[in-house]
Amino acid sequence: MQSKNIKWINTARALCMISVYLLHSEFYYGDAGFSYGYALIPFYVNAFFFISGYLLFKKYMKVPGTVCFPKNKYHKMIANVAFRLIIPTLIFSTLIYIPKMIFHGNPLSFGQYFYDVWGGVSYWFTSALSVAQILLAALFLSQRDRMTFYVGTCTLLSLLGIYLRNTLPSPFPWYYQTGMTSTLLMSLGGVYLRYESRINKLVSKPYVFGIAAFVYLSYVMITNPAHPQGTIPDICMYLWEYLTILCSIICIIALSHLLPQAKWLEYIGKNSIIFYFFSGVMPALFGSIISLLAPDASYILTLTVTSIALLAATGINQIIQRHFPYLTDLRNILFSNQQALHKKSN
Repeated sequence: MQSKNIKWINTARALCMISVYLLHSEFYYGDAGFSYGYALIPFYVNAFFFISGYLLFKKYMKVPGTVCFPKNKYHKMIANVAFRLIIPTLIFSTLIYIPKMIFHGNPLSFGQYFYDVWGGVSYWFTSALSVAQILLAALFLSQRDRMTFYVGTCTLLSLLGIYLRNTLPSPFPWYYQTGMTSTLLMSLGGVYLRYESRINKLVSKPYVFGIAAFVYLSYVMITNPAHPQGTIPDICMYLWEYLTILCSIICIIALSHLLPQAKWLEYIGKNSIIFYFFSGVMPALFGSIISLLAPDASYILTLTVTSIALLAATGINQIIQRHFPYLTDLRNILFSNQQALHKKSN
């Protein structure tokens, strides 16, 4: 039986991944009308960073308020980032490089391949998540106990990331600016872990959840590209946007706690990284196919593309896990060899 924590985490990841597929389906096969997917932008990827921070602090915050991170764990954590994020990103971005370039009508070149794949540009989320986890691991080496240190340091890293993104907008290499910016969300995931029961109790109050939902929805409605935009100072927009991100994550977590356990949601949540690697190609493929059959798009057809893309990604995920598990972690090759030797010895 899954623990309550793992259940809500997998549900939240699944809701976010479904949101990613819906947004990409709108992009490749939308009806050019109102973008319902725009409402998903505050949390659809940001919640992943928040949950990643929650899980990392959960692993090393055995005693409430105390981070225990032995220095010999650093190399193991970096190895996990390399084998579970960096190498799979390189593998899958290589596999889709030629089809992607042909689909978009771009010429093939080694320089572009190096930039997209080895520069970590093809998959921005896993690239930024890799950078953010490595930075957080470096902070863990400080052996600091207080969450204020991690939140404060990550706030400075986030501000530096925003500055670099504005002055050096190129994502090469590995969306390092976004990774730096996302460390703050990861540290706030640690804060949520530290005060989880108190925060859940507070959010369960209808007026608190209502305020969070109001902030989130008001931002979505006012800033939607379909509406005329007023002039708002940049600093106010940053603060409002970040407050909206936090409120939307609160809403997703609350919803994830309330939803009953569903096997498909659990499956998507547990394998969300693999689903992410196909979140662009599947909506693009099935959007192109359906556009040939129904040139006049409607939102029902957009949702159909989303559903088919998710089902197809589920099938591919099962094939990968059963026959090519090393694509998601090369260490599985060693594990498989050890299992084979164990069977022979028996």
